Amino acid sequence: MQKDSNFNLIRERRKLKNISQSELGRIIGSQAMVSRIESGQILPNLQTIHLICKALDLTIEEYFYMYSKVGTDITDFRNDLNEKYTSTDMTTLKQRYLKIKESSTLTPKNKHHLLMIQATIYHVTFKMATEADQASLLNYFDKIMRWQLYDIYLLECTLNMLHTEKIKPYISDILTQYMAQENKSISHEIVATLMLKYLESSIVQKKDVITEWILSKLSHLKIRENSNFDLWLLFLTALYKQDTDKIDRAYVVTDYLNDPCLKKKFNRIQSAYTKNLIN
Repeated sequence: MQKDSNFNLIRERRKLKNISQSELGRIIGSQAMVSRIESGQILPNLQTIHLICKALDLTIEEYFYMYSKVGTDITDFRNDLNEKYTSTDMTTLKQRYLKIKESSTLTPKNKHHLLMIQATIYHVTFKMATEADQASLLNYFDKIMRWQLYDIYLLECTLNMLHTEKIKPYISDILTQYMAQENKSISHEIVATLMLKYLESSIVQKKDVITEWILSKLSHLKIRENSNFDLWLLFLTALYKQDTDKIDRAYVVTDYLNDPCLKKKFNRIQSAYTKNLIN
């Protein structure tokens, strides 16, 4: 496996703290594990990352941003995936997935990107992930104490392939941090987009209890982002309540805006919802 220079910084920080590989190895498992992590041969799991950060006096945020560069281009990457989803460009999505999967170094950044691409592919067909993949994602989200942008985007992108009732604790946690204004990573726009995606998934999966909870939160928080947000909320709420007049009104607005991509998304969601109704 190719050496990953990002992990050399762990070695530099360890030496700066005057901690030997043997000493760090006793904390995380073994000296051999430290050596393999520093050379980029293996990727530490979240528990090991926490131990490394504590030993080297780092925050989790510093680890990901300074050592793995997860957050440097995540917004552009997420926006590009949204474009691929809109155009249903499955060929490009699968090519990018395979390219990253076959790369010699699997960094946290690459793992995030793989999951986001996989989720986008699932979203095109509204397919649920396997129970094993869902368990892996939920295990990752369970360990998050303070939500960073790359984790929120990962949740936003993958929630469509997870059971919506299992996501509720994470959404609640993000909303709590947002309302307390204790986390600068969670902006008004991010919360608005996340809640719309969660609403869409709950409606398509026919989880009425979750849908009612989301609508209640949206009403209580008075989240309003822009006219696009209002249009999405109009369409999704109308679809949930099977209000054909309001559904038609949402489509009229897309015609007025001359936005065929948005109409295509509405059609895809409505088709998936109708299919689940039949099933």
